[in-house]
Amino acid sequence: MGLLYGQYLLLCVAALTVSAAFAKDGGSEADRWPRQSLPVLLDTHTQLLNTLSFKGQVEDEEKASAKTLCGIECQEKLPPVDQTEQERILGYETMYENGTRTHTDISLQGFDNTSAGRPAHSEIHTRRKRQVYGADGRFVISDSHFITNYPFSTAVRLSTGCSGVLVSPKHVLTAAHCIHDGADYLESARRLRVGVLQLKAKRRRGGRRRGGRQRGGRRGEEKTMEEGEEQNSLDGDVARGRNGRRRGRRVEGHMEAEAGNIERGRKRKGLKRVRRSVQPRKQPVFRWTRVKQTQIPQGWIHGKDSTNSASSDYDYALLELKRQVKQKPMALGVAPSTAPLARIHFSGYDADKSLLDGRGEEKVVYRFCSVTKESDNLMYQRCDAQPGATGAGVYVRLRQEEGDEGGKGKWQRRVIGVFSGHRWVEVEGGELRDYNVAVRITPAKYAQICHWIHGDPSLCKEV
Repeated sequence: MGLLYGQYLLLCVAALTVSAAFAKDGGSEADRWPRQSLPVLLDTHTQLLNTLSFKGQVEDEEKASAKTLCGIECQEKLPPVDQTEQERILGYETMYENGTRTHTDISLQGFDNTSAGRPAHSEIHTRRKRQVYGADGRFVISDSHFITNYPFSTAVRLSTGCSGVLVSPKHVLTAAHCIHDGADYLESARRLRVGVLQLKAKRRRGGRRRGGRQRGGRRGEEKTMEEGEEQNSLDGDVARGRNGRRRGRRVEGHMEAEAGNIERGRKRKGLKRVRRSVQPRKQPVFRWTRVKQTQIPQGWIHGKDSTNSASSDYDYALLELKRQVKQKPMALGVAPSTAPLARIHFSGYDADKSLLDGRGEEKVVYRFCSVTKESDNLMYQRCDAQPGATGAGVYVRLRQEEGDEGGKGKWQRRVIGVFSGHRWVEVEGGELRDYNVAVRITPAKYAQICHWIHGDPSLCKEV
């Protein structure tokens, strides 16, 4: 079974490496991050709100799936959002660690209601799956060398059961409904924590003399990749190995088979028992950090009985941690609007594959797929996902601008959306189709999230 799984992953590597090569040789504008000017978001007034009751209800998966979203054709019939309405929607609420909360009104300078224009393209025919139907296209990442390094290390777990993504050393982007039901904060958000995977050495019992710490005080340390390295690529990144023997590590996901091959190779070489035990076993474990404050857009806040589906367009929240983490964050970006998105990626903690098994063996679940439809604020796709992945950061890989010497520019991942969950979407003719939906980061949303992170408008004028 393990051999077949390894062969399957290798086939994926070959297919994606070829597709990545074609993309790199193409050099088209669609493969590049466009430089965009952003509206400047300024705080105008902040007021203290009533004490929180934390009576929000956790979103029921079946009820959430039953909600119908206004699709692309439906949205085309709606009037464009003017600046006054956009400013109201991007006003935001802040909840602090002590339970107090405030509402802040904002103003936008340089707002363009066409800046979020959706790309004009028809539906892309892809495999139809409701969450997970048929063959499961997800990859379970459990190897410690990969799960604690970029980009998988940017995927975090919330104590509410959702996922999130690091977008700065102190900030996590996630779905708003993971902490707020639209009317009030969830009870579980009262003491909200964020878990980041880190390696921790675990010594064998009774191994102090045989293979444990020796008299010289020297400890065996398991070598791991630096945080800045990207030695992975199921999303198409070719690993930059130091020698020919490392060229095989090309994918995000080629972990378990490789680890098994290494272990079998060690046994063949007949390594001594004492030498094997010198190395303390390291396992990825969660290091939990309390959340200092949370921020959600006014566009998400509505009454429990509200039928305004527009709130789904603003299902995102930013969490500020009490202390910085060492993991490298993923850059924030704006979802490109000049061409259809060819492929999106996201990693999270799907409940059916990443729950604790009692042995502390943590797992991150990674997947990729094509986007089927796009509206101004949402991406409709059928990436395989299960509850627990909600709030994961959706990212794409594009080239940066050409350098001064006319180079092609480096490939860079940026978060351009937040996975929201499964929804039924109204399409042309009133027909309902099911999709897994992600919220797009538009220029106005980027300006808001950037303002939450930096608090300095001068740092949020361009992306």
